[in-house]
Formats: sequence, structure tokens, C-alpha cells
Amino acid sequence: MTTSRLLRLAAASVTVCAGATVHAAGGHHAVEDASILERGECQQETWFSRAREGEQLLHAGINCRLGPVQVGGAGEHARGDERSETAWNLEVKWAREVADGFSIGLDLDPLWIAHRSPRYAATRFSALATWNVVPQLALHANAGHDFVHGGRDLPSGGIAAEWTPVPRWSLVLERYLDAETHFLRAGARWAAGRQWSLDLSYSSRVSGAIPSFWTLGLTIDLDDD
Repeated sequence: MTTSRLLRLAAASVTVCAGATVHAAGGHHAVEDASILERGECQQETWFSRAREGEQLLHAGINCRLGPVQVGGAGEHARGDERSETAWNLEVKWAREVADGFSIGLDLDPLWIAHRSPRYAATRFSALATWNVVPQLALHANAGHDFVHGGRDLPSGGIAAEWTPVPRWSLVLERYLDAETHFLRAGARWAAGRQWSLDLSYSSRVSGAIPSFWTLGLTIDLDDD
């Protein structure tokens, strides 16, 4: 599911140091896929992002399927320019397949900033779509809005392609808008074990204020099966 979406929202609302991303086809990617975990499953996600200018972000969160929706919580700590910021968010995500290989979804993410008053900072609402073109290729699209508390609301969204050329390896290419900054991201995921995977990506700033950054992520499936 993201820098993460948390940091980007924080950057939009309190001009924190920049960047990272939350979720594409899972993990830290920015363009969310229109899918949720199976019933009774949970997943833990951790990632670390670093911008060229030295800003850093550490994210840790967990998502679980509860009935018809996926519910998650996460915390992030960002450091840069002799300042730091901690953010917390909740996520409620719904998705369903409406045609063979085509799914839609909705995603709601409120965000709070620690040690600030008021702590509530923003909520992102996004519409999601995923088209599984063939088993090895999926296309994702998002369109959303950041409703910033006490500030100017901002559009968000993007498109992504996820390709699995060989078992255990997938490549992701994204073009997205976040906190008034346009990014182009390329990344790779390695399903290293039966229940865990590693992600590495680079988000290159096309235009806007948030700098380019690298992200390394770890995803752990907490299902006992």
C-alpha cells in the first residue's frame, strides 16, 4: 500500500521533510492496487526511504482482513533539516472484482501528526482500479484527493504497471502525483521466501517540491498456513 502516503500527506499539511510512498501492489509503492487480503489474513509492512538531500523515513504497519474490508494501522518517523516528525494513520480499504480480471476499490486514510495541536492533519480518499491483462501483467490506476485540515486540499493519483517475468520476481513502473509533486518510480520485488518479500525502488521527481528518493521494503505474510 505509499514514501509513504503518510509522509506525503504530512509534507502537504505541515511541510515536513520529504518523501516516500505507500502501497502499489502492496508494500511501499504509491499506486494502490484494487485488491485486499483473504479473510483472516494479516500482513506486516516495513520500509526505509532516503532522499538525495539526506531526508529519511522509517515506516512500520500491519494490515488485516476484517469482514468485507481490509483495515490497517501504521506509524512513520521522518528526519531531515535538523527536524523530525512522527505520523500515524489508519486505513480502510474495500475492493471487489466486477468483471473477469477487472477489479475496483475504495481507500480511506486519515492521518495524525504526533506532538502537534491539533494532531489530525489530513485524510486521503482514493478510487482504485486494477486490470489483470494476463497472468504476468497487471495495470493499476488511482484517482483521489487529500483533504488537508486547515489547509488547501490537494489532488492525488497515478497509474502503474506490474510485470512478473519469472516466478518470484516482479517489476513495477509508476507515474503518480503526490503533494503537488510528480514522480516516476521504477522498482523490483523479490519473493524471497514463502511468506516474505523484499522491495527496492527509486522515485524520480519530475516536477514539484519533494526530492527524489530510494526505498527498501520488507513485507511479511502473517498467515500461519
